[in-house]
Amino acid sequence: MQSYEICKSSQGQYDLNVESSTYLHAGKVINNRYRLITPFGSGTLAQIYLADDMRVRKQVIVKVFDGAKLSGEDFQKNFQASLQGLAQTSHPNLIKILDWGSGETPYIVTEFFAGGDLRAMLQRDSSLSVAQITFILMEILKGTSYLHKRGKVHGGLKPENVIFNLTGDLKISDTGMRNISSLHSSSEFFTAGPYLSPELISGEPLTPADDVYAIAAIAKELLDTKLPESESTGEAQEKNSETLQQLKTAFTSVISLRASERPSASSLLGIVSELNIRNAKPALLPVQSSLNLNLFETFHGEEELIDIDRKPNLKDRFSKAILYLKSHLRRWLWLLIMSILVAGTALLINSGNEEEEIRLQAVPEVVGLQTTDLVNQFGNYWALEEALTREDGTQNGQILRTIPAAGVELAQGEVLTYFVSLGPELRTIPLGLTGLTIDEAESILLESRLRLGETSEVPDEVIPIGLVIGPTTSVTELPTGSEVDIQISAGPELRTVPEALVGRAYEPVETAIVLEGLQVKRTEVFHPAIGPGVVIRLEPASGSKVLPDGVIEIFVSKGPQTVE
Repeated sequence: MQSYEICKSSQGQYDLNVESSTYLHAGKVINNRYRLITPFGSGTLAQIYLADDMRVRKQVIVKVFDGAKLSGEDFQKNFQASLQGLAQTSHPNLIKILDWGSGETPYIVTEFFAGGDLRAMLQRDSSLSVAQITFILMEILKGTSYLHKRGKVHGGLKPENVIFNLTGDLKISDTGMRNISSLHSSSEFFTAGPYLSPELISGEPLTPADDVYAIAAIAKELLDTKLPESESTGEAQEKNSETLQQLKTAFTSVISLRASERPSASSLLGIVSELNIRNAKPALLPVQSSLNLNLFETFHGEEELIDIDRKPNLKDRFSKAILYLKSHLRRWLWLLIMSILVAGTALLINSGNEEEEIRLQAVPEVVGLQTTDLVNQFGNYWALEEALTREDGTQNGQILRTIPAAGVELAQGEVLTYFVSLGPELRTIPLGLTGLTIDEAESILLESRLRLGETSEVPDEVIPIGLVIGPTTSVTELPTGSEVDIQISAGPELRTVPEALVGRAYEPVETAIVLEGLQVKRTEVFHPAIGPGVVIRLEPASGSKVLPDGVIEIFVSKGPQTVE
């Protein structure tokens, strides 16, 4: 697993106007798959986490959106449409969208690049050569040109969104985030800055010209960086100076032009690509990395002393040859062995792959297919990967979508991920139903996208008659639209007046009745045949059902009435 120190170098790529340092989801598991490891940043609408994809055992980035701010049927529909469109974009210079969910807590899962972003590289005051600057601009233009050709605009290009892996490969992140942010009423999701065109600042609609303006601003910042002192020959220095001037000419004028006059990303890509061909191969970009690149030994020959005043004779020449052979024999032997291995490997590869060609096939529309049908038809062509998820309005076992999406060409042997529904999303049964009326409880259940099920009356010593005691089930979550059965209080359980009390002395009768949770009232009457202090009768009588704290009148004999 990658360390947190490596991860910190790429925080900038996920910056979303940080407003709060409170992370509500750290440590949670999203969709039973993505364990949120550590926060990366938070913004107006989203919190960003480094996460562990527990299914495929790799690290990803998860953006968790504020469900309270982004809700409603319109958002759900637009969010799904935006992500489905973005999932169809597949380019080596664009961060891949791996998964998403639009339920109560919307989220987006993207691939993770641990090599830092362009902003961090510039802040470290790294010296970039002309060849490195040309390479960076070319890669940015490749990804942007691809988007524009497919009718999409990034809308938020800046150095923080230009990220690298540990080997220096470049990708653009946060593609489509402006479209998703527009689903929220706030218009301040992206703050003004040197990368926003005048048209965007004035509120005009987003166009490809806005991306070109942002790239020109990035280019200006790169070209203004401190270039390393050249150790090249005069001819190479002259070529670098010429390339640098051509880059400045190509991009500086773009910033001052109106949107309609700006060149397209494809035009700029053609210019930069031609300049890149002229450059020497650029050195590795100075990404932050824990890799140890000192993998090769440095060979040191033995020192050789030469008398420059004396002409070498035959013996000297022979001795020098022997010394040279001795000092270089091991190196030559190693080089010979490696050459044989490389040549043999190349022959084996070429012999088995002379007719090899990349086979592409468009991803079919698989929504509605059964898993077995998909595996039987394409299991031998692509590496199929199943991902389980939940979405409202779907049934268990239903194939929902694929990544890449339908219509995208995918080479044979590559991974095709298909999402299988486990049914509707799980909804938490709301707390606080106890003591409510049935109508109040039903209203709260509907707000939680659940329904009121069967009601049953149960005696309860505390909850008044007719009010809710609580759900009958012990589970805390149910699929959307499920019925929740609840218990209604029937009031306290009735008490039974004890049997066999008549004819006994008053005190033990009183005790037996009080122990049943009832009260007593003593009434003394004369009785011609029963002595004083003996219970004559009870009202209500023994065996009767009485409410708790009900009063039982005990008639006690005063004995025969004395006649004076």
